[in-house]
Amino acid sequence: MKAHLLTTIFSTFLATARAAQDPAQFVNPFIGTKNGGHVFPGATLPWGSVKAGADSYSGDNQAGYVSDGTPITGISQLHDDGTGGSASLGHFQLLPLTDTECADYNLTKCTIDRSSRAIGHGDPTASPGYFGIPLNNGVNAEVTVTQHTALHRFTFPTAAEQHLLLVDITSDLAQRYQGTGHATVAPNPKTGGTRVTGSGRWIPSFGRSTYQTYFCLDTPAPVNHAYYYETTSGQTAYTHLNKAGTLDRDIGYHGPAGVLMAFRSAGAGETLSVRIGVSWMSPERACAYAEEEISDISAFEGVHKAARDKWNEVLGTVEVDATGVSNDTQELFWSSLYRSYIAPTNVTGDNPLWESDEPYWDSFYCIWDTFRVIHPLYAITAPTAQAEVIRAVIDVYRHTGFLPDCRMSMDKGFTQGGSNADSLLSDSYVKGIKAGIDWEVGLEAMIKDATTMGDFEVEGRGGVNSRRRLGFVPAGDRDHPPSGGADTRSASRLLEYAYNDFSIALVAQGLNNTSNATHFFEQSSHWANIWNPNATHHGFSGFIQPKNTDGSWYFDTRYDSGGVFRPDHCSPLFGHNDCYGGSSGGEFYEASSWEYSFYVPHDMARLVNAMGGKDTFRRIATHFSRLDTFFSAGFHDMGDEPGFLPTYLYNYVGQPAKTVDRVDESVAKYYSTAVDGLPGNDDSGSMGAYVVWSHFGFFPVAGQDTYLLNRPYFPKITFRNEFTGAVATVIAHNLGAENKYIQSARLNGEVYTKNWISHRLFSEGGTLELVMGARKDSAWGTREEDLPPSLSTGGFEVGAALSSSSSGEVLKGGAMKDESSAVQDDGAPSPERNFFSYLIFLLLAD
Repeated sequence: MKAHLLTTIFSTFLATARAAQDPAQFVNPFIGTKNGGHVFPGATLPWGSVKAGADSYSGDNQAGYVSDGTPITGISQLHDDGTGGSASLGHFQLLPLTDTECADYNLTKCTIDRSSRAIGHGDPTASPGYFGIPLNNGVNAEVTVTQHTALHRFTFPTAAEQHLLLVDITSDLAQRYQGTGHATVAPNPKTGGTRVTGSGRWIPSFGRSTYQTYFCLDTPAPVNHAYYYETTSGQTAYTHLNKAGTLDRDIGYHGPAGVLMAFRSAGAGETLSVRIGVSWMSPERACAYAEEEISDISAFEGVHKAARDKWNEVLGTVEVDATGVSNDTQELFWSSLYRSYIAPTNVTGDNPLWESDEPYWDSFYCIWDTFRVIHPLYAITAPTAQAEVIRAVIDVYRHTGFLPDCRMSMDKGFTQGGSNADSLLSDSYVKGIKAGIDWEVGLEAMIKDATTMGDFEVEGRGGVNSRRRLGFVPAGDRDHPPSGGADTRSASRLLEYAYNDFSIALVAQGLNNTSNATHFFEQSSHWANIWNPNATHHGFSGFIQPKNTDGSWYFDTRYDSGGVFRPDHCSPLFGHNDCYGGSSGGEFYEASSWEYSFYVPHDMARLVNAMGGKDTFRRIATHFSRLDTFFSAGFHDMGDEPGFLPTYLYNYVGQPAKTVDRVDESVAKYYSTAVDGLPGNDDSGSMGAYVVWSHFGFFPVAGQDTYLLNRPYFPKITFRNEFTGAVATVIAHNLGAENKYIQSARLNGEVYTKNWISHRLFSEGGTLELVMGARKDSAWGTREEDLPPSLSTGGFEVGAALSSSSSGEVLKGGAMKDESSAVQDDGAPSPERNFFSYLIFLLLAD
């Protein structure tokens, strides 16, 4: 009761405090809407199910609208944000029409073909919870939203004799309608207007099944007349409403279909309001959402204000002192933070797949992208939402048998790399996020990922048996079920599996499951089994290289000419687009060996040693520093998520000042407030989240309780924990254009020399004070004892016992337990061990 009262008091205080600030004013939703950023700029709520916005007739319209000047085909209600691959969703497009598109206002003479009906437009406007676009036919289209419902307002030109509206039921952005659709039109006595319901089945953009979705559309005025249209074999048939003003039609697997409606015009500048609820379960639920969330169809401004207030509430968990900070920097920061909350989507209560008391979240597109930056961000700024995410993915395991790696449109999405839900879970576990989470089941699910051969094209892992036998995943490995996915990505998958195993070990250790903690800590060293100390490139030795089943080094005959391994393959300099999924994707996924060879975030101390020691890794006097060369030679790829962490790796060799320079350089080079201001697909906000972390002045090593310190872009940043009420503050004294290097620091008043911090600052509250200056050669954060934790140096409690002096030592998987024992407890550990683990758990859970 006390905890509930304190939460209520804090929530009231926080809502009052946020009312005084309006971070939404700095949000520019159009950043990244051109040149492959695929950002959704339309109207939505934080994690909203409905995402309504215009759809451009463009080849780059994965998220709907594109800032490339192409005309729009309509305004649809569902979108994904920042995705690659094919276009996603884009259902139930509405398009206001005039006599320009419908000769003499005759509905049977309207241009309805998707390509032909596309209408040019002026400059759109958007802000959190709102999207508006002026069409060249004279109609101004606007939309705002609630969680499951969009409210459209169409203002027609003065001369419009009738207001015409096209409702496209079967089209989506990728044109993947599969049939089993339905359409009804009938008077709605509740509104005195007209109600249209519809549904259809489609193929998801990054999965292999199908999904069904439903809508319920209401207008406050009755239609003057309406037709159902259906196009088959290039011929369009029209069906008028019957005498009762109703229509009921199935829509089979054929061409476009929808409804055309005409409303009488009452005068100049009249608006037509349209409410449309969307559900993944039924039209009845879509209607219920619409009626519950927007009872007054004419209340556009009220709905818009509520949406903006909700955004300010979520954005307002972070407060910044913007003294001396440019408006452009503020726009970049707040816009990036805003995009971090667009996906995944909270569709709790609207899951057609199974009944459960647990939350259901969708549009994990994909965890390979978001576990690194999005979900660690929620751990600080939105822990309640993050707890629901964890509960949701564990519930997916309960009902499907595996944790998801990618999931969208109620479907299993394709796995990109490892089983990275393991690291998603461990990140929340070690940061004490526990509200409603059954962590024992969570650990069970993680171990299932690691020990059971799954259809790794969509879940689990491949190469489990081979790795158990060999200690690595061999190139061309066929050790998986027939439908188990392409036998590629062996090197990058092993690196990710190794880190996923480390994540499992952290959770097992916290739950006092000693044998599994020890086992998975050991397995996390398997990356060393494909470290080739003799592979050379650009003056450096030692790279991750795939192996054959017999233990010999693998060469890709397409690229490794003359039997010489090319660590730069798939970098921006050579074969950049060769390393995707599928049977021809190669042995690295979306990054080169140059980049993946830096990916051992749980044991950077051992990796640095394998690369020749700190002098080689960080050498100051010449250009032969390995990490510097990685960037200066062009091997670094900022357009994909593996490129994020390397910009902060200087901290591991005691060079935090070089991290400052590298991060500043990366932000300036790859990001801006322009419509093409992103280095690649936003990937559900991940690209933007990198900017957020960089402006915070610290970066998460996702999956563990480590934040690498950089420098803030604001002189003061305050974080308010919505769940615990804790307040954390980061202050940068003397911050300026030249004074950007940390000279000294204090944590809660005590001298602090480490170049990293833990999550305790945010879960318990406190103040980190940084004294900034122009000197790069400050001693702060440079000593051995100041470096972030590594497994081989004892940084994760049991790591010291598992360390190895030889970076190339083969650590085979013979210690793998059988599947039945892998999820069992250890029996009775010693009292000392039991107390120590329990103490660690309490510290992590606080």
